[in-house]
Amino acid sequence: MPLLDKLEERKCVETVWGKLIPEKEAYEYATRQIAAFCANLFQVMRILEPDFEKRTSAICEISYQMNMAASSEEYMNGFYNEWNIPEFCEKSSWLGAIFGDSGDEYENMAGRVIQFTRDRVEKELDTCPWDIVGAELCNMTTAMFTANFDLNSATGENEVALNMCEARGCGDRHCRVVAERRDVFGQEKQGWLDHMNQPAMPVHDTPKERMVKHGQIIRNDCYSQAFGEEKSFEWAYRWCMEKGWVWCIAFPLIAIRDMADSEEEFERIFKIVFATAGKNAFIEPFAVEGLRSYLGVPKEIGDNDPRLMGGYIKNILDTQLVPNELEAFTEEEVRIKVDADTFNGRFPMAPVDELTLGYETLWHNMVKTMVSPEWSCWFENKDTEDMCIVVGRKIDKRMV
Repeated sequence: MPLLDKLEERKCVETVWGKLIPEKEAYEYATRQIAAFCANLFQVMRILEPDFEKRTSAICEISYQMNMAASSEEYMNGFYNEWNIPEFCEKSSWLGAIFGDSGDEYENMAGRVIQFTRDRVEKELDTCPWDIVGAELCNMTTAMFTANFDLNSATGENEVALNMCEARGCGDRHCRVVAERRDVFGQEKQGWLDHMNQPAMPVHDTPKERMVKHGQIIRNDCYSQAFGEEKSFEWAYRWCMEKGWVWCIAFPLIAIRDMADSEEEFERIFKIVFATAGKNAFIEPFAVEGLRSYLGVPKEIGDNDPRLMGGYIKNILDTQLVPNELEAFTEEEVRIKVDADTFNGRFPMAPVDELTLGYETLWHNMVKTMVSPEWSCWFENKDTEDMCIVVGRKIDKRMV
């Protein structure tokens, strides 16, 4: 029996020490990184606004309005064409379920559509990288889904009662969103805090042995929707790295900033939260050992070496598809060049300047426990195409 002519080829992200991280693993890692940034941001929100109902309603309203505003008639027509939606299909709210289902899959939220009809849609998720953020984000998700349905409404009115009756972020085994046509099921129009109630009809609970760990794009190398259109893994990976920042960072940021008394107060609390998160990331010794193993750090690189931090940062940039250039990588200093507009504007229509503020604060404090307090991380030329991420020694008598 003849041998294979060659090994199968797979794309990988290569660490600075030559270890190869398979593309699908890099994608999973990157989505969780976005979720972690989102979790820190929501901690800022909880400090600024202690009332759960007020802060949840605020981010729901903003997310709904931004989603509606971003989707013009031209955009919607393009969406129908892109998804090969037949002309004979009634253009009504139920088509909004395609938005939600596709977005879930692009973000590696693994699950299935239980029911998909004009009157009722039920979607069940087994995994969600954002399950660490909390209930406010689960509520906010329903606001975005509501916009999806309203954008497709033939009458321009809210035709659907939409309930996330289960949420992994609230401790449930699944996330479950059910959309039911109000006129069919006798449902009332909902407020933002009404979207986590129980639906009118019973739900279908998939048994544990049939649950999945990964979305379609990892399982099948593509996502396929109801009308037969497909999106490749590569397409979905890029979509996630662009749009993931928008829905879970940019949209809620608008509401969260308004919760602060001033820009200075927002930034002060923002830095405190991200600094704490950074120091705690590698407080356990085994976390550093795990990092070394994951990145393939050679033994000759000691514990007190800035290249540990530099290699970690570069891996994050690479897995998030952010172009960067390693300018210095020595035991004395690490310098990584990246365009500021690219760093903050993964999705050009919605740049997020807070990515620079958040990551600079996070990484500066992370290096303190990953490596040593004598090392710092800071960004130079923050508003230019020559922005540089530096890991080096710095003495500051007011160091936080």
